[in-house]
Amino acid sequence: MFESLSDKQREIVFDKSGKFVVRACPGSGKTYCVGARLARLILDWRKEYEGIAVVSFTNVAWQEIEKKYSEEFQIGDRISFPHFLGTIDSFINKYIFLPYGHLILKCKNRPTLVGEPHGIWTGKYFSDSLFDNISYKIDGTLYAINEKLMPQNWLNNAAIVRSKKNINKGGYATQSDANYFAMKILEAFPQIAKAIALRFPYLIVDEAQDTSDIQMRIIDLLIENGLNEVMLVGDPDQAIYEWNDARPDLLNQKFNAWENSVVLNENRRSSQLICNFTYNVSSLGEPSSAVSEEVKDFIYQPKVVIYDNNLPQLVTDFIAECEQNGVVATEESVAVIYRSKNLINEITGIPEIPYNASPWSTHDNYTKDFAKGKFLYDNGDFKGGFKAIEKAILKQVGNLSFCSDDTIEEMIKKIGFVKFKSQVFGFIKSLPKTDTTLGNWIASTNQILTDNNIKFQLSINNAGTNYTFNQVFLNESEKIADRNYRLGTVHSVKGETFDATLLILKTKGIGKAYKTILRENISISDSEELRIAYVGMTRPRKILIIGVPNQENKTAWENKLSGN
Repeated sequence: MFESLSDKQREIVFDKSGKFVVRACPGSGKTYCVGARLARLILDWRKEYEGIAVVSFTNVAWQEIEKKYSEEFQIGDRISFPHFLGTIDSFINKYIFLPYGHLILKCKNRPTLVGEPHGIWTGKYFSDSLFDNISYKIDGTLYAINEKLMPQNWLNNAAIVRSKKNINKGGYATQSDANYFAMKILEAFPQIAKAIALRFPYLIVDEAQDTSDIQMRIIDLLIENGLNEVMLVGDPDQAIYEWNDARPDLLNQKFNAWENSVVLNENRRSSQLICNFTYNVSSLGEPSSAVSEEVKDFIYQPKVVIYDNNLPQLVTDFIAECEQNGVVATEESVAVIYRSKNLINEITGIPEIPYNASPWSTHDNYTKDFAKGKFLYDNGDFKGGFKAIEKAILKQVGNLSFCSDDTIEEMIKKIGFVKFKSQVFGFIKSLPKTDTTLGNWIASTNQILTDNNIKFQLSINNAGTNYTFNQVFLNESEKIADRNYRLGTVHSVKGETFDATLLILKTKGIGKAYKTILRENISISDSEELRIAYVGMTRPRKILIIGVPNQENKTAWENKLSGN
């Protein structure tokens, strides 16, 4: 069962105990290692009501752990009670915030999670509409998640601040709020922290470089209250969620503080040429050792090329080069990834919507849901489309800013599951196709509503009338469009592996230009832009090409990658 483990992996799986960090390079098989340690622990587990908690930061990440666990170690298909496997947010929600949030919020009922990823939030008033863009720092002060969406000096606007706190007191919280309030719960009620530490005496945190200071504080509070077995697995060089409060330095601190920590620097993904090529961007002491027999000796030297304002041609040339080197282009094997979202407009030829030119009215709490739901449904995401329209209907009927799963359950109890689902499905089928402009679709939909004696209408801002659905929902369409390669941001492919990757970079991401970062020899630990590029260039097994806009950037990247 554990025969394929390397000596270093075997040490992590069998010999390590207590609190320790595994610093794992890209492609090191850390997910396999987590799955193996989990399998080993569960094989020996004898406690009925205490379990192992394994958390990561995305659904894709924890599902990959479960896949490795079930397929490689054949103990069972799923991780079940008394153990927990899921996102760190879902763990915090299930065991801290939702059952105990009322103690801090002082609300009468169980709290309700709102805003993404739990659903679209819309407020009845302008100050309410900003609720999901405001949260709490670790010291309790408010901050804007996206400052560009906020009015100037908003912290001095009593109506906005009052609205945030009043909605919280009503029992509503965004995910960021939930994490903050969970921390406050454990600080105020150490007996809850003790109970959780007893319930889950083992904690494994995957992708631990993405923890925020609040999330790490929650882990520390559990340790302070009796949790002794903690394994943090991650790579500070791959921390690319600072916008979501990720603090890779916290993992480094734990690595240095916990003497039992270990470095895993065997690369099971990429060729040695790719390992050597990307090494000088990293903070590793030496290049990773390529150990995959299938690809370690693959002879393709990664390179930097200039796209010179012709991204479609760059993609075409990349696909041709893949084919010439024996890599058949499919969505699973070949990826075209980019740092800046507006590059997708140049790649696909879909015109970009000007910044701050949203088609959605702040006075309408359901039109966006209907439009997005029908677009997803038309493009094959039936589950996502159905759920969006289901919530839109209930938001409109109840004049709600947010439709929770509880609201849906209440309606099902009221009119019956089959009847409710049938009505939603019938409504979806009555809506026009989304292969038109947003304005035309709104007009056609409103006519259908009138003809069927349905007493509401959809509305958008005049600026959005001529936008196409592909423009408005471009990030959704990149996932569902039919291409012979994967297209997406670096963030969207984190943790994934492809045979070939084209990484497209502009002159800068956010902050300093790449050439400045490279020439000033700024370390990867001090530059999220370098970390984002590093994540992108460590995805492939065989072929890596980096596209840059001009010769100056090409020279800067080549000097960095060669160690000059």
